[in-house]
Amino acid sequence: MATPLPQLAAELRAGLDPVLPLLSGLPQDARRQRLAQALGLPGGALTADALLVRFALPHAAPAGDVWPVLVDLLRTAVRQTPPTWTLTIDDVLEAGPTTVPNPLAAALPQTIGLSLVLTGALPLVPGLAVRDGISLALSLPSAAPDTSSLTFRADGLDLALTDHELLKLLAPGGLVLRSRLGASLGKDGLRLEGGGSGKGIALPLNGAPSGLRAPSLYVSSRDGGLRLDASFRASLLGLADAAVDGVGLEVRPAGGGYTAAPVTPKGVGLTLAAGPAKGGGFLAEQDGQYRGALSFSLGVIEVRAFGILDTRPVSVLVVMSAAFTPAIELGLAFTLNAVGGLLGVGRALDRAALAEVVQSGHLDDLLFPADAAAAAPRILTSLGAVFPARSGSTVVGPMFRVGWGRPVSFLTADVGVVLELPSGVVGILGRFRVALPAPQAPILDLRASVAGVVDAANGLVEINANLAGSRLLTASIEGGLALRAKSGQDATFILSAGGFHPRFTPPAGFPTPKRLTIPIADSPLLKIVFSGYFALTPGTVQAGAELSAVIGSRSTGVSGRLSFDALVRWEPSFGVLLDLGGSFALRVGGATLCSVGLRVHVDGPTPCWHIAGRASVSFLFFDVSFPFDEHWNCTGEAKVPPPPDVCRLLEQALDDPHSWEPVLPDGARTMVSLRADDAAGGRLLHPLGRLRFSQRTVPLDTEVVRFGPGRLPQPTRFGVTVAFSGGAGTVQPVQEDFARADFFDLTDDQKLTQPAFERLRSGSELAPPAPTATAPRHSVPVEYETKWLGGPVVTPMAPWRISDAALTAALPFGAVGRSLVHELRTRYATPPIDRVLKERAYAIVHAGTLKEAAGFVKMSTFTQATAQLGTVSGRSALHQVVPAHEVRP
Repeated sequence: MATPLPQLAAELRAGLDPVLPLLSGLPQDARRQRLAQALGLPGGALTADALLVRFALPHAAPAGDVWPVLVDLLRTAVRQTPPTWTLTIDDVLEAGPTTVPNPLAAALPQTIGLSLVLTGALPLVPGLAVRDGISLALSLPSAAPDTSSLTFRADGLDLALTDHELLKLLAPGGLVLRSRLGASLGKDGLRLEGGGSGKGIALPLNGAPSGLRAPSLYVSSRDGGLRLDASFRASLLGLADAAVDGVGLEVRPAGGGYTAAPVTPKGVGLTLAAGPAKGGGFLAEQDGQYRGALSFSLGVIEVRAFGILDTRPVSVLVVMSAAFTPAIELGLAFTLNAVGGLLGVGRALDRAALAEVVQSGHLDDLLFPADAAAAAPRILTSLGAVFPARSGSTVVGPMFRVGWGRPVSFLTADVGVVLELPSGVVGILGRFRVALPAPQAPILDLRASVAGVVDAANGLVEINANLAGSRLLTASIEGGLALRAKSGQDATFILSAGGFHPRFTPPAGFPTPKRLTIPIADSPLLKIVFSGYFALTPGTVQAGAELSAVIGSRSTGVSGRLSFDALVRWEPSFGVLLDLGGSFALRVGGATLCSVGLRVHVDGPTPCWHIAGRASVSFLFFDVSFPFDEHWNCTGEAKVPPPPDVCRLLEQALDDPHSWEPVLPDGARTMVSLRADDAAGGRLLHPLGRLRFSQRTVPLDTEVVRFGPGRLPQPTRFGVTVAFSGGAGTVQPVQEDFARADFFDLTDDQKLTQPAFERLRSGSELAPPAPTATAPRHSVPVEYETKWLGGPVVTPMAPWRISDAALTAALPFGAVGRSLVHELRTRYATPPIDRVLKERAYAIVHAGTLKEAAGFVKMSTFTQATAQLGTVSGRSALHQVVPAHEVRP
């Protein structure tokens, strides 16, 4: 915001220049009025309130900032308790609240030096006052108005909270802090003195009660008012050391004035040391959420606890642990070092946050943290992120730490199991450490953090691991592992240790693990580092590694590197795609004297070995490079195994009883359990149910060119027709997940980028026709048998048979006939559930713009969209298939 001071300088000079020569001949009242008009005071009155409005410039800062609120608070206090004030124009005039003396000069100097001083005590609100006066000083040069400046200072700002019981315990007499407040306005805008932080603007302190350590005071704007926050440390009754944060005063506008309300501490921390009992903790509040931590040691047991309480909505999360010193012996060199547990009501498990905690190396924030007191804020943040609030959800689980080794546990394992209810998702947390020869001074220190999620309802298993914090002597060892296995829709299997092939794009939400890095040598003059990765996906096996070395320094010395990236395939026969790279350079003083580079691509062994690449040599001012491209051991096309008999396999699937499944009506539950007749064989079908045939041998009604490693003689479309005799009933298609690489010709790039699994037709589901009045009916005799329970033994009566007419008359009065289910007629049918998620679809777009291409329609599968694109000859290279949500408008 541009400063208004140059404009103020011009207005003051324009108003005072013609008035100053006339003031000497005017009476006192007229002199005050003419001076007020010359200064441009609002209302034409020479008062402290009007002078503050004119010279304090409340509009010099944005609305809601500290400065305009502070100026308005001062004006309100001045109107309620008029102070003594002095207005001075250097070498020209000095006026007060009652008198305006004759001017000392008849003209203004080139630089107007103007100051307003409010003397004496000025109470602002209860608990906040200015004791030593307020001064406003302006420097307004007419020759260079852009260099104008305003200086504000209140040297005796007092904050006094004397009625707070906790503060009386920590500081007898209450909290009384004296500070100073200063501000300056120049061509760069308004600046308040003091350092800034998330709490506001720090006010320099002039005084504080004895016994307070490291006191601080901050001022900030809050809802049209001011907020003053204090922090300090003090002794509590001589038994504990307390830290208080966020206690203070909130000044709020009310009815044309301001009211004050004390602010309870946002955070309180305690440290206790009394004999064998040692510990500490804190409790903090922010926006309706309370967070606390406790660490307490009593002899051989150390207890730690962390808690989060939310009030909007209500949820609670508590993590507790107890460590034993010495550990409890379990036998066979195993020890129980610690136990703990987690309980969260209204809390859930966030998988993405859990994977992020593992990759950042902070899983110990959830499992027995080493330094709970120092890391408490980070631990509580991690807990809140991994277990966010969610109404109706509960997380619960145990934790334990086991050690192994003699005389100390050089192998420790922290394990936690978290169950989320009612979803049934299970989270597994683990941290393992191997420290040899001893944890106190390890030469080899391997630390692995592992977190996994098992979601049986959705058929999902995820595991993430990280080696953060591992070291060999002084060299760090890094790396990570990630695994995802999912069944059903979007089925996939991905395993990665150290990352992926450079051309592979991981699926959305899959964490890319850190590259496995091992420093073989790490000294100032010799650095040798090995890094690598291995990945397994449904269509590829990926592996890569790099070895780099530096002798000397990078500006003067020798450096080199070797690397490879490989893709392994088995179809139609075993083959490898290998990219090799290497370089060597000799540098002196930052200049390269000579270098050698090599890039090689190898593909083979069928139909033949193929090697291509480029080599380059550089020496001083000469650069030479040459490509090469060679083939050898060519035997023609790869030997393809005999075509598989897919029809026979499909017939076997038709005969397999496991391919046929009875399906209950939608929303129905079995009311009775039926036993199959062993003599008749077969499976029982619900009278109103459906019959489903589904196989996973080959996709139906889809043109395929291969079957596993074998290739079909020609593209073939397989189909199976399943129907009731006479064509009665309805038939609906059934889909299953099929691996696309098993049925279609895919390049290595396509295997890396296209969907690995896709839902294609696998069979049919038959629904019987609705019963009609002429449909055949079968009657079954209803027999009753009487049994006596308890009492004297009575010979049971012979079974008796009820007639059809009597049964029909008795049914409305039975338990089923009088049930609410029977009255509502909802025994077998339920209203359909509205869809929430959109069906997956694929579109054909222009390759350069990703805008939908005309003449094509969206398809439900990637395979169908690819087949549609293949029908347009000569234009397939200009288009591509993408998920529908990626289409640009």
